[in-house]
Amino acid sequence: MGMLDAAYGSSVASGARFLRLLADETRLRILALLAKTPDLCVCEFVAILRLPQYQISRHLGQLRRSGLLATRREGPFVFYSIADGARRHTVHRLILRAVPKLASPQAVSGDFGRMRRLVKLERAQRVAACSAEGRGLRVLRGRSILRPARAG
Repeated sequence: MGMLDAAYGSSVASGARFLRLLADETRLRILALLAKTPDLCVCEFVAILRLPQYQISRHLGQLRRSGLLATRREGPFVFYSIADGARRHTVHRLILRAVPKLASPQAVSGDFGRMRRLVKLERAQRVAACSAEGRGLRVLRGRSILRPARAG
C-alpha cells in the first residue's frame, strides 16, 4: 500500500502533484468518465475520447501511479477504475465529484453520450468493438460512435 500512502500524504509536494494531475483536460475527461461507470478499458477510452491509444495510456499511467486509479486485468484487457483510497480520502473525493464541471462541458457531454452507447453493448460486442483494429471506426447498431481518426 506504499503507492497509496505516497499519493495521500499530507505534504505540500504531494498536494501540488495531485493538482498538477488535474491541470490536463484529457485526465479530467478520464476521471469524469470513471466517476460515472465502475470501470473502462483502454480501448473503450479510445472510442469514447477519440484520442490515440498511446496518449490515453500515458494519462492513465500517470493517474494510476498517483494512486487515483486502480487496475484489473481480464485476459488481454486492463480495466481502470477510481481507487478505493481516492474514494475514501475526503479532499480527493470532493475534487473527483467536481471533475465533470472542471473539464470542457461540450467534451464531457459528448464523452458521456458515447460512453452510454458503448456500455449498453453486450459484453461480447464490447470485446469485438475493442478488438477491431485499423479503420479508426467503431460501429454501434449500424451507427459510428467514433469518427474516422483525423490525420494530424
